[in-house]
Amino acid sequence: MSRVRCATLRVLPLHLIAVLLVAGCGGAPAPSDATLPPVAATSATTPGVISEMTGIDLLFLSMMAGHTEQTLQIVGLVRDRLTDSELRTLVAAVEATEADELATARGWLAQAGRSARADDHAGHGTGPEQLARLRDAPDAEVDRVLIEVLSAHQQAAADLARAHQAAGTDARVLDLARRVEQSRTAQVALMAGRPSAD
Repeated sequence: MSRVRCATLRVLPLHLIAVLLVAGCGGAPAPSDATLPPVAATSATTPGVISEMTGIDLLFLSMMAGHTEQTLQIVGLVRDRLTDSELRTLVAAVEATEADELATARGWLAQAGRSARADDHAGHGTGPEQLARLRDAPDAEVDRVLIEVLSAHQQAAADLARAHQAAGTDARVLDLARRVEQSRTAQVALMAGRPSAD
């Protein structure tokens, strides 16, 4: 995450900063496309042992890339219509965090000769009817509809990331999955506490 984004996050309330349990602020910066390590890298858990991303790691990255692209689409649909100030702050934080994660996933996939394919994400995302609900929501209901749609979407990401932690092999991908699970779980909890979620 860039220094500008980190500086922005430092002014957020502590309970919103908890949503951003990802690398960047307070930790090592998330790698950009230009600084990504090779796909074949020394494992962080077993020094001296070369770890290569397996098919399950690459599938997770591909699915997460598709899921994240849809997250950015969801929040982009209503970003300028939200009335809850903390919900607007959450959406801005989601966009910043997930744009970085998407760049990381795409970079690793490209190094492995793969790309995020739409069919990898089929059945795991938010359907067109939910996106239509967001687009068509009256102004007075936008906050509530976003909470419903985004909560379900982010819970699905947390579930996918949790499952990968039991099946994946690459240390970097496992770390990404851990951070995704933590951040999405925190986001869902925060949205559940908003007045418009009642």
